[in-house]
Amino acid sequence: MPHSATLPKTSLSNTRASFPQAARPGLATRLTPRTVAEWEARLGVGSVPTRPRPDRFTGHSGTTAYSPTVDVRIAEPETFHAMRFAQSLSSIVTYCALQPAMTMERTAERVRNEPSDSLVVSVSGMRGQSLIRQNGREFVYGPGDLVFVSNATPYSLVTNAVADPSGLLIPFNRLGKHRHIAERLQRPIAANTPLARAAAVFVRRFAAETSALNAGQATGTVSEQAAVDLIVAALSELDGSPTGTEDNALFVQEAARDLIDRHHRDPSFSPDAIAERLHLSRRQLYRYFENCDTSLASRIADRRLQTAHEMLMQNAGASISTIALSSGFPTVATFRNRFKQRYGVGPVEYRHRVRG
Repeated sequence: MPHSATLPKTSLSNTRASFPQAARPGLATRLTPRTVAEWEARLGVGSVPTRPRPDRFTGHSGTTAYSPTVDVRIAEPETFHAMRFAQSLSSIVTYCALQPAMTMERTAERVRNEPSDSLVVSVSGMRGQSLIRQNGREFVYGPGDLVFVSNATPYSLVTNAVADPSGLLIPFNRLGKHRHIAERLQRPIAANTPLARAAAVFVRRFAAETSALNAGQATGTVSEQAAVDLIVAALSELDGSPTGTEDNALFVQEAARDLIDRHHRDPSFSPDAIAERLHLSRRQLYRYFENCDTSLASRIADRRLQTAHEMLMQNAGASISTIALSSGFPTVATFRNRFKQRYGVGPVEYRHRVRG
């Protein structure tokens, strides 16, 4: 793909001088059919009849094609197998990748010969810690962390397990007055703040929607600028600059999404709880969602249903009442009604049909 030369700098890492070189127990180092299927399901393309297909990179040639401006090292190059969705928007690139355990290094020589004034913003969802080395410092990060990597200086990224980085590639000139932060990154990992968590959730969703689900469709300059604005706000936290997110609808929406993901299993969790955690009145909170298709209450219920469906499929011995309560539904009846409304049958019958 035309932008592959700059995309792979987003890989995740999981090794340090003190880290074991072998993968942690239970963490795969190579792609498997199951890993690929689960990745596509997380992106939302697994059930799409006319689903787009990711680019595949295999063998020795794959290590070069996957990242032409970065050195890719893997224990057995002939076994290399990685996949990636990517899409060029008006000025930024979005991507979702699935890659094996490996090391990726952008050397000083490559920086001189193949300059790239751009910022990689990356978030991984799979288990396992990662390591980035840049500017003489090492940082470990894990799933859900918002990571910034400058292509303008040498770095290395290491992983000893399969990783699924999703992210954006943003030219420095789109960062405005905060460009200097990206050029002289002192800490590539955002702090665990509401803004950083909201931005991380947004990055994965926006990357999936633009590079995989709706690839080839116009994103719109307004949506693209909103994405850049949210990233700039998160980036500004790295040096203590004001974020200016108090009246940012995208921030509030993504912060609410993050809170729902983390607290939907609590039966008492409600839109009022979201308003309280974001220090907004109920009226103010609803104002940020007035142009959205789905209400906050429905979003919470849908997230609970998603968790319940996963438990139903993965835990054959779990009772319906256990699944309902563990997913955050206040009553079994509420769960049954919501499930039947979505799938056409009750959870018991659905489980029997799926399992044959």
